[in-house]
Amino acid sequence: MVGHHLPYVAQTIALNNFKDLYEKSEKAIYTEGPCFLNVLAPCPRGWGYATEDLMKINKLAVETCYWPLYEVIDGVYKVNYKPAKKLPIEEFLKPQKRFKHMFKPGNEWMIEEFQKEVDLRWQELLDLEEITNKE
Repeated sequence: MVGHHLPYVAQTIALNNFKDLYEKSEKAIYTEGPCFLNVLAPCPRGWGYATEDLMKINKLAVETCYWPLYEVIDGVYKVNYKPAKKLPIEEFLKPQKRFKHMFKPGNEWMIEEFQKEVDLRWQELLDLEEITNKE
């Protein structure tokens, strides 16, 4: 969506950090022009985890950098949360039945590849923040 030059684009989670969701929603509402919010809303039934773990899944998505919290205002990136100690992606994958095949013997490469992709995208996001905030 950033590539379409929207004045405001953001990524957040539906639960676990209402302040982030509220602030980004407010910015989107009061920004002139089209805006986009990408909001993670985990599905217990479809993703195969216990309903009571909903907050945990949201937290793990953010803490593993699978779902970073960030915003882009007029092309300038801002990462809103940087984990003090980024967790490995398997922490997010393991509680979900939809990823159980990745934990079978011989499939370790899948988790390794997943981790590489998450790390790559996280670094790209950090780089975009640095590049667009120079001046």
